Amino acid sequence: MPRVSLEHSEARRRQILAGARRCFSANGFHATSMQDLLNEIGLSAGAFYRYFSGKEELIRTIATETLADVTDSLAAHLQQHDAPLPELLASLPTAHIKTLHDDDQARLIVQIWTEAMRDDALSDVVRAGLGRINALLEAELSERRRAGELPADADPAAVARVIMAALQGFIVQRAAFKVDEPELFASGLSMLFRG
Repeated sequence: MPRVSLEHSEARRRQILAGARRCFSANGFHATSMQDLLNEIGLSAGAFYRYFSGKEELIRTIATETLADVTDSLAAHLQQHDAPLPELLASLPTAHIKTLHDDDQARLIVQIWTEAMRDDALSDVVRAGLGRINALLEAELSERRRAGELPADADPAAVARVIMAALQGFIVQRAAFKVDEPELFASGLSMLFRG
């Protein structure tokens, strides 16, 4: 039997992840059966299990990749914007971060956060991912404090947490309540830091 190339293996893995994202976004983690996944990706159970041990590993992988994408997108956004802090914050809701603008991604990340309350291994993945995102914001805010854009006694870690909570709230509103008002949200974030 010929060996499968690394490229083929990676393409198959990507196929599984893409199909799982579609299923989970549409139906949720628990309402999506293994048969639903197999039907969506067009593979047998044996083929699936060559790549993932089960739904839990699949969910953790999706969470890891989703949070890494947010981290990378946020890092790129912060590097490209040297505007004053209110304008930088106002730009976040319209930044090229999939979970902020893609309904499927927003639903998926909210499900990941919810599932993390029940799954300790997933909770570890989510905490680590959110920790990296928070660290990016904290580093940016520390620089802004040194530049005088935040009061000298401002705690960048605390401010980063508040910004993070606001962004998470925006995602939840989009995913759960179909509220899609990035301009309003951007204006509100900007006003929080105007002198």
